[in-house]
Amino acid sequence: MYKKLYLETKYFMYIILNYMFLGLILIITSCGKKVPDQVCEDILVRIGDKTISVEEFIRRAENTIRPPYCNGDSYFHKKIVLNSLIAEKMMALESDKDNELSRNEQFQDYLRGRKEQAMRQWLYDHDFFKKVKLDTNEIKKVYKCAGRNYKIAYYTIKDNAIANMVKRKLLQGRTFTDVLRELGGDEKIPQREVNWNAEEHETIHTALFSEPLEKNQVIGPLRIEENYYTVIKILDWTDRIAISDSDIRQRWNHVTERLKKKHATVQYRQYVSKIMRGKRVEFSRDTFYKLADIFGKLYFKSRKEKKVAFKQRLWQKDKNEINPDDIGDNVEKIIDFSLLQIDGEILTVREFEKELRYHPLVFRKKRIKRIEFAEQFKLAVVDMIRDKYITEEAYKKKYDKVNIVERNVSMWRDYLSALYHRNQYLESIGKNENFNKDYSRIIEQDLNPYIDSLQQKYNDVIEINRDRFEKIQLTRIDMFVTQHNVPFSIVVPGFPKLTTDNKLDYGKIME
Repeated sequence: MYKKLYLETKYFMYIILNYMFLGLILIITSCGKKVPDQVCEDILVRIGDKTISVEEFIRRAENTIRPPYCNGDSYFHKKIVLNSLIAEKMMALESDKDNELSRNEQFQDYLRGRKEQAMRQWLYDHDFFKKVKLDTNEIKKVYKCAGRNYKIAYYTIKDNAIANMVKRKLLQGRTFTDVLRELGGDEKIPQREVNWNAEEHETIHTALFSEPLEKNQVIGPLRIEENYYTVIKILDWTDRIAISDSDIRQRWNHVTERLKKKHATVQYRQYVSKIMRGKRVEFSRDTFYKLADIFGKLYFKSRKEKKVAFKQRLWQKDKNEINPDDIGDNVEKIIDFSLLQIDGEILTVREFEKELRYHPLVFRKKRIKRIEFAEQFKLAVVDMIRDKYITEEAYKKKYDKVNIVERNVSMWRDYLSALYHRNQYLESIGKNENFNKDYSRIIEQDLNPYIDSLQQKYNDVIEINRDRFEKIQLTRIDMFVTQHNVPFSIVVPGFPKLTTDNKLDYGKIME
């Protein structure tokens, strides 16, 4: 009996030791392939292997313009929004089979560009913005100025030496106006109003709102960029006091958010500088100017021509983007020429053109004069190369596997796939050309019945978190949200014009 007990105990210990050994192997393996931090998502709908999160639902509803049949805040309209987004996923599933779009290289490059932009944004948010710890005293100090509205006069200086001279004269007690006159500025001094929420250069915003300023106070010259300065005089100011608890809380949150962004940006720029340290971009002069001339003609072509080119594209890209397809035959003569060299690697015009497909150029200045286009073009190319190195760091951190990044990519993929499938379907019934002119009638007559058939087809694989859906509140304010200084400025795809169905009479309740 004792021998039997000993054998059973020995066998039991053997099993435990094996499991411990297996667990140790799994721990070592997982450490070697560390999974990046994930965001806990609140899933609203499942459609097969596709999902819609609560955040995605709200962003798709509120960060773009909804059509009139569902642009309100009623429960009726909210159900149409949900049905439209589910319809988009179902159409994407229909289109997921082998088709022309899925094989399209430009389509894949566009999605890659979207993914890599999302990776860089996650790197900034996760590694810098979320790690900022603010001093409460700093928040209080800036909070005192956040209700102010300044009326300012200002002039700009486009020379480092002159800016230093202006600084000396102002310190010596010369007036704002006298210094301007000595610079030969006889024209009327421009004036405008600036408040806390204004989209200002960070240097100007910090100078105006870091501490209370007085009437007639002069600040600057402030360095905005290389060889570009501004001098500001406070003409007057008013202050809107936050009185209610909600106003106080909202202002406090706005100040906190902006200060965190300010500190994070400083740290992020230092990080980027470290990545780019020792890297020097050397342009091939002749090739560069030939290419700059080609791009300059595209940049300055008339609005009418831009609209024609815009409508001919396969899908809607961001406005003000130079489409690589527009370059056409102009570049063929120099396609295999060396454009630049960095870190011992040569980038040809052909390779540059390929890079443009997933990183359109972003110009630092919004309004560029013809005489300065070549310089701004060069800066845009340098910024594109900088982003390439940042993206490589994001890949090293496996940020392409972050669920928020993957959701952003799938959102754009499903939107474009559904748009492609919708156009194919309408083409098959001879309605595609008239859709934009009379989409309401075509949705009612043709798309609603088609979406109903898809609801029946996918009924068993659709789950809706109805309790969570009931708690969502939408705004009726039309918004079209864009980002600045990124290759793809449009935040979310356009609203899917697919159905006006307001019934949730399909699918299962999500457990």
